[in-house]
Amino acid sequence: MESEGTMLRQSFTYQLASIAEDAVRPPARLFELRFGLNVHDLRVLRLIDDQPGVTFTSLAKQTKFERSATSRILSRLIKAKLVRREIDEDDARHFRLFVTEAGVALRSKADPLSLEMEALILSALTEGERSEFRRMLDKLSGWLATEFPEQLARRYPDAAAPVRRKRQQG
Repeated sequence: MESEGTMLRQSFTYQLASIAEDAVRPPARLFELRFGLNVHDLRVLRLIDDQPGVTFTSLAKQTKFERSATSRILSRLIKAKLVRREIDEDDARHFRLFVTEAGVALRSKADPLSLEMEALILSALTEGERSEFRRMLDKLSGWLATEFPEQLARRYPDAAAPVRRKRQQG
């Protein structure tokens, strides 16, 4: 594990991913046992509940999952009657998503447990450290969403949006 420890100290992105995994994995079983949903299912349910009428395209971007994973989660939530979809009145090719009464009830039970888990995770920090940590996370999140892609493309042009290659005729 020497190399993993070295990697953690050298790469903050690896450390963030590792922290997130360590924070999510232990409580995940508890959520599945109590609510029958995994933490990713709950994330999608919450996003839909917070934005009644959200489109799949918007939802897929917000989840930060692959579109196919978001689609599978959405199918499970619809099958469980926690989410319903309605044809978009303006464009019948699209649909809008809404949380059902059962979904709202489930979320109202799951959210307090989520807050308890977060409080437990953050209990390793003092109140001042928690405030500063949240402030820094907000700042970094905002920068990553807005300025980072531009800076990255400027510094590394090959990191810009992928160029579609034409198939070579053979």
